[in-house]
This record gives sequence, structure tokens and C-alpha cells, in this order.
Amino acid sequence: MLAVLVLWAVPRLQPATGTLVVIAAGRQATTLPARDLMLGQDGSWSAVGSVSGSVPAAPDQRELLTASVPAGRYDGVRVGGESQPITVTITAGQVEPLLLGIGAGQLLPGAVYAGNDDVNLGLGELGGRFVAMPSFDLVDQSGHAFNLDAVSGKDVVIAAFHTTCHETCPLYTALFLQMSKQTRGSVVLAEVTTDPATDTPAVLASYARGIGAEWTFATGAVSQVATFWKPFGVDLATGDSHVSTLALVDRHGYVRLVYRGVPKVGNDIPPSLITSLSARGLSELASGGDGWGAPDVLQALATIGRGEASSQPAGGKAPSFTLASTSGSTGRLADLLGKPIVINFWATYCPPCKAEMPLLDRTLASRSGISLVLVDEGESRDAARAFLSSLGIDRPSLLDTDLGAGRAYGVSALPTTVFVRSDGTIDRRQVGQLDERVLAAELSILASQ
Repeated sequence: MLAVLVLWAVPRLQPATGTLVVIAAGRQATTLPARDLMLGQDGSWSAVGSVSGSVPAAPDQRELLTASVPAGRYDGVRVGGESQPITVTITAGQVEPLLLGIGAGQLLPGAVYAGNDDVNLGLGELGGRFVAMPSFDLVDQSGHAFNLDAVSGKDVVIAAFHTTCHETCPLYTALFLQMSKQTRGSVVLAEVTTDPATDTPAVLASYARGIGAEWTFATGAVSQVATFWKPFGVDLATGDSHVSTLALVDRHGYVRLVYRGVPKVGNDIPPSLITSLSARGLSELASGGDGWGAPDVLQALATIGRGEASSQPAGGKAPSFTLASTSGSTGRLADLLGKPIVINFWATYCPPCKAEMPLLDRTLASRSGISLVLVDEGESRDAARAFLSSLGIDRPSLLDTDLGAGRAYGVSALPTTVFVRSDGTIDRRQVGQLDERVLAAELSILASQ
């Protein structure tokens, strides 16, 4: 009997693919020389294609490449010899946008954005909507470099402190201890000294060991630390005299929120930190400080991670106030009731405040039916007036010198904007920098009520 062997040709299965659309924009128009684009996955790199050409200033953009890419989760992008960590998720049959921020013909540090939400965020950041963290060159408690490259791709929480402070600094350290338990390395936590002459890397390492801290403590030369803190209005100081400040910097290197004052840490504070507190520090611990704590900061981090400011429904009557202004007159909430009001709490040390104020001033100048009230938090008339003048803003600002109005409105971070209906009730609070889209939506809601 003749046996017949039949062979079937089985087609080789091809991996499912999605489409990667690569676009580019810069802080100013530039040109990108031809570079190979690659995606990283578990330590290996796969070529996607070549990118090159003219790059417009954001928010304009230019498509550089469209490529079919195997579905999967990638963990890095390489352009020529420069690579940056970022999660790029390619889904079979779907399009995934990838924005490259280009400057001087090369990839800008931290300026790679994947997915629709992040690409929109990136165009806003590159277009100047947010304020970039200036470059800095410090060292941590182990002597390792602490700079923009070291934190690229991660959200960062920065606090001012020094080891010889016994009033608010131990409370900030307790706050960081609480946040470290919840972030578990996904966020860079960094306490940066305001007393670099005392706080050497060895001193910081000893301080960290004493409380079991695993986050970053940073220092540097006096000039380097002074330069680091200058954008936040924090001077170098010793003892208990420094300005208590905490700032949030997003994973692309932009300053998003600034907190001033004393955090609320409750009972979750190590005994070693309690015993280091002065009498005034113990009083701040018992009183709950200024009312904001780890949950507030972590919520803000989650919000900026989505590329948004935090908009909170409010309700209730807007607290009354009577405050002096930069023009020498007096401003009262009662005098403004009867039409909608936008109250913007700000300060000269707050980079996002500086970025959003021209938008507020310009937009509200064209809305005669809505009043804009600027309220400076805790600064002098001369400082506030000089700040407004530097931005070309003619309208006066009220001066909340004792922070009483801010406390009444629940202001814990700057900038904070409160939208008040014509009947004097609060519609919403916006924590963080406003953009055109959010402001237009809020004003439309106010005008319709």
C-alpha cells in the first residue's frame, strides 16, 4: 500500500500591531537632524524608523513618522544617542501618539509624551503654559548627583528644611515619611537644605539613618543651593527662621503647585522627630498646622499626573473680607456682590501664579459682567506691586498679609482660584494653574447662573 504524506502549509502568525504616530514640537522653532527612533522594552531596543525635519514652536506640531509597531508595553524612547524612560502602550488596531520635545536639534530632557492626554499636556508645557524648573546641580546624602537628569520622568515633591530646625522641619520630614509609605518609589521625595554650610552629605546621611528615611536629602555649595531656592522665594537660613515651602514638579520638569506653611501630620510621627521639636513645633503639631497634609499632596500629585488642575465643587457662602490693596484703597467682598466674582490667591514666590496671571487679567478684562479679585498671600505692598508691574498688569491686588482670608477660603496651595456666583455662594475652587480651556468653562458656568 502506498502511503501518501500530505503537508499543509500553515501561515506563520504575525504579531498584532498598532500604529505609532510621532509628532514633534519645541519651545521655539528648530530643526531636527536625521535621527533613528527606537522603543525600549526590558533592556532591548527596537528600531521604529527615522525622524527629521523642521519642528515648530508649540502648541503647533509637526508629524515626523507613522509606523506599524508590535502591540505591547514599552518603557523607553531613544532618539539618536539620547534615551528617556517613558511608558508607551501600543494596542492592536489602535493609534498611539508620541510627542517629542525638541530644542537646539536634540531631545529636551523630560520632554517625551505618550498618549492623547499627555501629548496635550506636553504641547501646553512646551508652549509656555507651565513654568519649567530651572536647572540645578546638587548632591544627595550619598554624594550622588541630584539634578534634572536624576529626576527625569518622575513627579517630584520638594521641601525646604535643614537639620538644625526644630519647629517645622521635623513636621515636613514626618509628612515625607507618610508619603513614602504610599508612593513607594513612584515619586521622588526630596528635602533640600536651606543651610548648606551645616548640612553636608555626611550630616544628611546621619539624619536620614536616624529616622529610617529612604528618600533624598540634598545639599550643595552655598551658591548652588541659593540658586535652587531662588525661584520659590526661599532664602538660605539657619535655626528656625527659614520659609516653610513645599513644591510639586511634574515628571516633565514643570512646577505645578507651591505650598506654604505647616503640614498636618496627626499622630503618625516617629518619637525621634517628636523629641526634636521645640515648644513652638509641638504647638504646631498639636494644632494641625495649616490643615493640609499627605492626602492633599498625594491627591494633587494624582491630578497633575492626568495633566489637569484640581477642580473641586464647593458651595456655601463666600467668606467676607476687608483687605488693603496695592493701590492704597480697601477692598471688600460685600462691595462686589451682585455679579459673579473670580478670586485668585497668589504670591510672588509661586511660579505657576506668574504663568497664569496674564491669562486671568486678559480674559477677565473682556468680561465686564464678571469681577476679578487678586489676593496676594502674606507679602508686602511693594513686593506685590513690583510683581504686577513686571507682568504689565495694571489692576491692583488685595493684600492678605496675615493669611486670614486664605484660611477662610481653604487655601492650602498656590495658585488657588475661587469662582463665586452672583448671589455670593461659591461655585468651585480650582487648585493649581488654570489654562484657557478650564477658565473658559468656569466663566461660562458663572455667566449662566
